[in-house]
Amino acid sequence: MTQDIKPYKQGIDNLCGVYASINSTLLSANGLAKFSKKQVKGWFQEIIADLYKHHKLLLVHKEGSEVELVEGYLGIIQSHIANDIKLSYYKPFNDKTRTTTAIKKILTISKQPNTAVIIGIQGLHDHWSVIDRITADRIYLNDSNGLRFLRLSNMPRIYDLTVEDTIVIKAEASK
Repeated sequence: MTQDIKPYKQGIDNLCGVYASINSTLLSANGLAKFSKKQVKGWFQEIIADLYKHHKLLLVHKEGSEVELVEGYLGIIQSHIANDIKLSYYKPFNDKTRTTTAIKKILTISKQPNTAVIIGIQGLHDHWSVIDRITADRIYLNDSNGLRFLRLSNMPRIYDLTVEDTIVIKAEASK
């Protein structure tokens, strides 16, 4: 359970992909390394500077981040923590994977040590979040926007996961 790791919070800026990347790194590295607020702020600033440099900051503010950008954010963070942590990530599903199948696999994956899972949520608003834990009826989140959980009974009626955009993050101590 990761409730002791509080997520970095966002405003109404559509930067949930940035925050999910940061929060997933902190969760996966928990117990391996500690990062100061100054270090984490540096990751955030570097990601924003990279978006600005590539003329994508306004688009992200308007529409949010595509999965390729979220993967890029993880790469930027990795470059900052490489001396302490080796961060790897992968996308375990494709667009044909059923949500129920994905949730079962995510349940197993998310219990692995030094692992975090970023999920894409679609519905009234699209959103990136990080899984805290899964129970029989809910997905609990470590969320930058204060979203505490998703009720499984509301899928896909009110919201659903963009299963193919799920990203699994693994951290290990650098050698």
